Amino acid sequence: MKRVQAILATLVTVCMTGAAFAPSGACAQTDDNSLPGQKNANRDITIDGWIRRAPHYPGLAAAYFTIVNKGHEAHLISGVTSPDCTDIEAFHSEQEVTSHTASLFSHFTIPGDMTMVFPEGGYHLICRNFPDTVKVGETVPLTFKYLGGSSTTANFKLRD
Repeated sequence: MKRVQAILATLVTVCMTGAAFAPSGACAQTDDNSLPGQKNANRDITIDGWIRRAPHYPGLAAAYFTIVNKGHEAHLISGVTSPDCTDIEAFHSEQEVTSHTASLFSHFTIPGDMTMVFPEGGYHLICRNFPDTVKVGETVPLTFKYLGGSSTTANFKLRD
């Protein structure tokens, strides 16, 4: 069963990233609501994070977080949204940003029994058009959507 789930997670990752070696038509056949072990990712995954304004880029905020998958199955993030951001992209502090790195968290797999940290200086999320109305100490909801239809909303506290 784990092998089947790993194959399905790989196939979905291939479909979402547009890799050239995917079998013709394979992506169209994937029904993300019926993949084994995926529907309840929100029960397995916890997220703890914080956010701060980008000091030299008005309207941008950077979100840093730790994500824990305490389940045994891998889960795939299919997107991240927030009512306080018009767009959310992945960014690395010391790496060139391309269309592939910007969409990292729209097809990112969190392995089972794994803790992953996205710290300052590494990969993190960029929130575009971050409002001036959010004050230090207040929280910003970020919703991580998973393959299978479930999601987790975590409140990221705005730091100075």
